[in-house]
Amino acid sequence: MDLYHTSQVFQVFQPKINFTDKLKYLSNVLEAFPQKIDEDNTDVFLQSLIKLVAYAKLFSQEDPLPLAVAHLALGLTYMVELAYWKQGEQHASEAIMHAENTLTCKEQINVLIEAYYVLGYCRLKTGKDSEALEAVTAARNCIEELGYLGHQPRDEELSYKTAVLAGWCSPSPIQFLQESLECSGPPQKNAYIYLMIAQFYKRNGNISDALKVAKQARDVACQFEDLAMQADVFRYLAECYLESPGHGCIEEGLLLLRKAIALYTSHFSGLDISTLNTNDILISALIKQEMYDEAMEELKAIKEAKILKFGEFSKQMADFYKQIGSLHLINNQTKEALSAFKSALSILNIIQTKPNSVTTSIKNTIKSLEANRTEKPAFKLYSKVS
Repeated sequence: MDLYHTSQVFQVFQPKINFTDKLKYLSNVLEAFPQKIDEDNTDVFLQSLIKLVAYAKLFSQEDPLPLAVAHLALGLTYMVELAYWKQGEQHASEAIMHAENTLTCKEQINVLIEAYYVLGYCRLKTGKDSEALEAVTAARNCIEELGYLGHQPRDEELSYKTAVLAGWCSPSPIQFLQESLECSGPPQKNAYIYLMIAQFYKRNGNISDALKVAKQARDVACQFEDLAMQADVFRYLAECYLESPGHGCIEEGLLLLRKAIALYTSHFSGLDISTLNTNDILISALIKQEMYDEAMEELKAIKEAKILKFGEFSKQMADFYKQIGSLHLINNQTKEALSAFKSALSILNIIQTKPNSVTTSIKNTIKSLEANRTEKPAFKLYSKVS
């Protein structure tokens, strides 16, 4: 969905179009919601969707379903494009509330399925496992209800995605996910299920089994021409290699990360959230291996992309300048480090309502540098983006 398409959505809310057509058009918009938005204008696109919600409110008394659809589109954008789990959860909840106040129909149930899935996914990402399971269970119940009406979910992949997400939230996730391998759905789904199983092995410290299952995911993914899926698999396989003690594992991990970045860039762009996150993982790995010059090169290479994606005054850019400052400090480049830390602090002072431990740490580092001391900063050099 690009900005032109979004501008067409606004026509739905012109009074000359009857309400049934408004709802039908919004349904088509959501059905066409792509794997990627116009990444060059994510912030503008987001503001357009916020306006769309405002327009939909004008008609919510007549029927709240268009407002539910608008909130769902906004929640999807926060989840898929920006990985802002709190905002995704908030708008999914709004979508559910408005959809539940609508008469039961195929469109209403489809909105509920997708909104409950977004809600469950965002809750899982914020550590609310039990609440996530409740949301995913509700999504699966809606899928079953839709089946009773003789229909399939608008997004056919949600049948197995909700099953997999339920497994992720369950007390026995590996067993549940292994059973999900037999669920109906596109054959490439098993690549993602293997990945999730690998993540649980890795979380439990069983790196050897995680690596083994991640390789199974790779074998499945490479059978299909889905570049985004292959990139996801390569990225996670790389992380397993980077934590493995075997000879050559670090080199293999770094190689796979670069392959994943190339695939993401080919399928999406350098501004896609998956591309940027994988760049962050690569930089983290380079720093851990004390390959500081390469890490600095990678950081500088993604600066413009991060500004375009998140904006100059964002937490992501504050983190960027902290990383740059830390690397300069390691190389005893006091002047450059001081400039970078001051940039990070300036951004945090704008976007934060009150100081925290991070801003305090940066202030202390700046004071030390200004006093011609070169001690390393108290905060961590880098926090990996998951």
